[in-house]
Amino acid sequence: MSLRHRIAGRFPRLVIARRNISRAKVRSILAAASILIGVVAIGAIGAGGAAFKQSQLQSIQAQGATSVYVSPGADMEASHFDREDVKAIDETVGAAAVVATEPGSMELITSDGTRDGVSVTYIDDPRQLHEVERGGIPDNWRQSVVVSHEFAADRGVELGERLKLVSETETASGTVETEHTYRVVAVLAESQSFGGGGLFLPIEETGDRQYSRVEVMTESTDRAEAVAEALRDRFNDRKDRLLVFELTSLVRLLKTLVNGINAFLAGLGSISLLVAGVSIANTMLMAVIKRREEIGVLRAVGYGKVDIVRILLVEAVLLGTLGSAVGLAIAVVVAMVANVLFLGDPFAFTQSALLYLAGAVGFGILTSLLAGAYPAWRAANERPIDALRG
Repeated sequence: MSLRHRIAGRFPRLVIARRNISRAKVRSILAAASILIGVVAIGAIGAGGAAFKQSQLQSIQAQGATSVYVSPGADMEASHFDREDVKAIDETVGAAAVVATEPGSMELITSDGTRDGVSVTYIDDPRQLHEVERGGIPDNWRQSVVVSHEFAADRGVELGERLKLVSETETASGTVETEHTYRVVAVLAESQSFGGGGLFLPIEETGDRQYSRVEVMTESTDRAEAVAEALRDRFNDRKDRLLVFELTSLVRLLKTLVNGINAFLAGLGSISLLVAGVSIANTMLMAVIKRREEIGVLRAVGYGKVDIVRILLVEAVLLGTLGSAVGLAIAVVVAMVANVLFLGDPFAFTQSALLYLAGAVGFGILTSLLAGAYPAWRAANERPIDALRG
């Protein structure tokens, strides 16, 4: 016995449904195509939106969304942090990395003698915040400067070059200018992180070890939010001793906006599946009308109402599965293009993107099943004698 006959013997309803579909190829193709359009609309919109959201989240995280920035609050006695304050913050945040800095500004004396204002960050070790691209920072870092990638590129600064900087100090007799000469010992790698200066100098250059900002670096936005809450609970119970700032609220806002837009667009796409359901229902009703005598014969030879319903539902599911399968293939291709545009990797599917694709297929098949329910019920409840009369 051939494989075809063995399958027909085990799944007679499937064979009958497939034969009925092949007998009305044009109507079946049009019904499946309507399902295809709906699946492509939902899957492509959802997966493309998920890729866009992921790219924006990565961009925000690269700019410091996983960090918490702490400054002295309005009720803090001093306007700076000392080492004990930094230690207390470190104990509160646990395993997160704590980096204390003091921002400032100086004037750079260029080769033609003009002055140009530059931002400076005083820090114990710049490697706590950035990677070194060229050169190296000595363990005993003194009387030298580290420059950012952007500063070196914009001004053509090279390793070993000496920079003349002028700082201003307020005294009782007025403002005193002091000229410093620093040798460039390292150039940092390019970074998109929030804050930071173009020049990095040892904290000792401030004359004391006081800091006006502390950055707490964490591994995720969820952890950053927890750290910020822990700092507020410990230090800002009754007084605002710390000013705590994190970008997690921006991340939550972005997720809410993109998810809302995706849901709205996917909802519009689902309308096409409702239209597809009407098309399949119409196709099935036409098939029932044209096959009244055949259905009557099946009832006469012993097929019950349940059998007729199952045959027609299998037929509707086959149409939905065919349209959903082709629609899924097209939606995946569109999603891969979106992944390349937003994430740089065609296979960078996020979990939400896969859920959208799977949901589109499931919705397409379910729509087909529901659309075939009424024609199947109508065919099963027709009297065999009436059906045989045509």
